Amino acid sequence: MELANSGLQNLSEIFNNCFFRIPDYQRGYAWKEEQLIDFWNDVYYLDENKSHYTGLITVKNVAKSDVAALENLEKWKDDLWLFDKGLKAYYIIDGQQRILTIIVLLKTILDRFNDTEEINYTTKASFYEKYFYQKAEKHESFIFGYERDDPSNDYYKIKILEKPTEPIPQITETLYTSNLNNAKHFFKDKIKDMPKSELQLIVKKLVNNLKFNLYEIDDELDVCITFETMNNRGKSLSKLEILKNRLIYLSTLLQNDPEDKRQLRKRINKVWKNIYEYLGKNQNEPLDDDEFLENHWRIYFKYTREEGRAFSKFLLDKFFTSINVTAPPSPDIQITYDVIKNYISSLSDCVVAWYYIFNPKSSNLNSEIIEWLLKLQRMDNKSMLPLVMAAIAKGENEDNLLKLIKSIERFDFLIFKVTDRKASTGNSHFYSLGHEYYYGNINITKLIHEVDDFINEDPYGFDIKVFENTIDTLFEKQNGFYSWNGLNYFLYEYELSQQIKNAEDIKVSWGFANKIDSIEHIFPQEPKSASWSKEFTNRKPKEKKYLTNSLGNLVLISSIKNSELRNESFEYKRKHINKRGNEAGYFNGSYSEIEIAQYPEWSPMNIYKRGKGLLHYMERRWDIDIPDIDSLLHLEFLL
Repeated sequence: MELANSGLQNLSEIFNNCFFRIPDYQRGYAWKEEQLIDFWNDVYYLDENKSHYTGLITVKNVAKSDVAALENLEKWKDDLWLFDKGLKAYYIIDGQQRILTIIVLLKTILDRFNDTEEINYTTKASFYEKYFYQKAEKHESFIFGYERDDPSNDYYKIKILEKPTEPIPQITETLYTSNLNNAKHFFKDKIKDMPKSELQLIVKKLVNNLKFNLYEIDDELDVCITFETMNNRGKSLSKLEILKNRLIYLSTLLQNDPEDKRQLRKRINKVWKNIYEYLGKNQNEPLDDDEFLENHWRIYFKYTREEGRAFSKFLLDKFFTSINVTAPPSPDIQITYDVIKNYISSLSDCVVAWYYIFNPKSSNLNSEIIEWLLKLQRMDNKSMLPLVMAAIAKGENEDNLLKLIKSIERFDFLIFKVTDRKASTGNSHFYSLGHEYYYGNINITKLIHEVDDFINEDPYGFDIKVFENTIDTLFEKQNGFYSWNGLNYFLYEYELSQQIKNAEDIKVSWGFANKIDSIEHIFPQEPKSASWSKEFTNRKPKEKKYLTNSLGNLVLISSIKNSELRNESFEYKRKHINKRGNEAGYFNGSYSEIEIAQYPEWSPMNIYKRGKGLLHYMERRWDIDIPDIDSLLHLEFLL
């Protein structure tokens, strides 16, 4: 292939007598279903007699003398024979997502054909040799892929191209490898029922009809800077991906020994491998990379609200810049070998802690800490999580860690669920404290005291009068306690307290309890049964509304029973024979349901008494005082 910086070339021309490597400063495979759908539609609906412009491919030539150098030899030693064979090597600077997607689709299609079958008058082996890998005697190299020590390299070779290697390496799975796997299965599903004639047509489009602008960058341009400033089609780069590239670039500017710089670059790649492994460990709920980076930034650097509005600008435009390596305006922001090394070491430690916060059962923390971390997840307020990340990363004593988590859970419930403060309440204060704690300037006891003290701080802390006003407004404009945003969490905590009493397994999962359908009105919103007493039916509309949506009339159910129980009588709800001939109802449901089933009847006074009991539970559980429970329940008319 002779590269020209003008004109259009198809895949067959681009892969003519060349091989390509994705350099270490590049991100891994980032395309999600949205990008895959767009690409599939581009190919599938393309007229076979027309071409489709697919974008810019930017590459940089790699000479054999470059890869034979000490710093590159380990990455390229398996590929030196390709140079001797006459192939030219290129780093792919921009366009790897598109090319890699084509490779995955092409491999998926070829898997549908036998080794002896031809595809568009070309043998299957010829496709493999041109686009996948070549071998000769004891040598074997891949035509398009990652550098040897990239975390996606082994996964791509073994899981995507399905080429076994000896010895079989231990594969590290990351967010990027998960994306590769998803792409493979996406295309596999698309083509599973297609006839081979149609598959051959798609292959023709892939290698002949998709057209690219191919551009080779000048040797004088720094490829790291070129990559960072490129416009990327499809899924844009995350700040974490840009930061990796930036740190690699800055490592080349350091005045350290070349071997030290090589080791630092290797360390950066290793840390990012670790980061993406943990961010993607739970493939069902992968963690957002920039959310992790931002929360780490909050404890690693001294937080200010102004900087907090754009943490990435601080990292990429103010701190990790070339000027701070070569001619820093202040010693405080000079980027040295140790500054980069310490920062990435912190990232590596903290990503494990961040993963454990969201996946506590995967940790080796004790069972009580795991239980309380799950409560923080259910609370779904992340403003205090940097403090927990710092404590876990520092290896804090488990007793102290548990106290911190309990204080944060109490803070979250009383400040955000009960008092309904803004989500940013206390952020600046606690991010600054988290920074001081992370660097050892304050201990965890001081941190816990600060969390506890803030709850009682006026005018931002817990205020039961605000809760009373909130419930007043909810009864006036919506459905009282049924519309309270803390209801599901509160009733689930009450359910857990009943579970502990019975010392049995949980009957309701949080996944269900967090849904609106999990909350049942015992006295229905629209009662149709004549069995409901006159104590209910003769009430004024406003009193009915108060009774229906009062706290004591709401119960957490164990499964989707609302459609079955609906507006039926209390006797029916307690116990009945369902359509399948089985006994069903409150009597064998959640612990909260079983508690309700003990009542011989359901009356307005029972709603009042149960509501009062639930608020007394709230007082005990979160250590607060509710001076006027009757007023909060809105059932004074019963007294």
